[in-house]
Amino acid sequence: MVDLFLRLKENAVLLWYEKTTYCLLCGNVSEEPVCLICQQAYFFPNLPRCGSCGKILAETKTRCRNCETGKGPEGLDKVTCLGYYKGAWKELVQQIKYKGQPYLITSLAEVIIPWVIRWLPPPDAVVPVPMHPDRLAQRGFNQAEVLASIISRQLAIPYQNLLDRIKDTIPQTTLGRRQRLRNLRDAFSVKPGYSDLREIVWLVDDVVTTGSTLEECAGVLKKNGVKKVYAFCLGAGKEE
Repeated sequence: MVDLFLRLKENAVLLWYEKTTYCLLCGNVSEEPVCLICQQAYFFPNLPRCGSCGKILAETKTRCRNCETGKGPEGLDKVTCLGYYKGAWKELVQQIKYKGQPYLITSLAEVIIPWVIRWLPPPDAVVPVPMHPDRLAQRGFNQAEVLASIISRQLAIPYQNLLDRIKDTIPQTTLGRRQRLRNLRDAFSVKPGYSDLREIVWLVDDVVTTGSTLEECAGVLKKNGVKKVYAFCLGAGKEE
């Protein structure tokens, strides 16, 4: 009888055991994947984003200085980003990309989904920014595809991987804006066989800097019949 009681007690402990979770950024115990302190430090939920490039702004602005003076991306109907691409948030995004941990994006779904619903109009499809096949072979996955597929699945919005990156460009991080635009010229095309593109799409990428990659992709989509292109990225800069 005593043995039976002890086994029942052990099973009850397992049944009611609550797994301790930790913030992905600071490592402190947290019920959220990103704790409230880190959300304030990196997501700035009360600050606006530049509608043209996604940069985080001061409270009173709607566009950053670059976009106000015509130096930002064109052709996008709205861009929003989740967090400030710096510190622990930058390290996490780079961990996803360069250390082969795309599953971490799944852990972030509960903060990503409310954000895109709040800040972007409903789309007909979710489209990832493509990676060149050579780079895809090296990395093994495209983080933008993982992110777009999670958003698609969570919101039951069709996923369309309809862009090809047909030119293996120099990494954009080493270039200025004009060089980036030249570097990306004719780098993207619609995949063969796609003739029925949706009217409104969410274009998804991991990080936006100058916005030139999103701009080129949006241009290709609109030349092929898409009416509205809204973009979402995990990280962007912050205007000081």
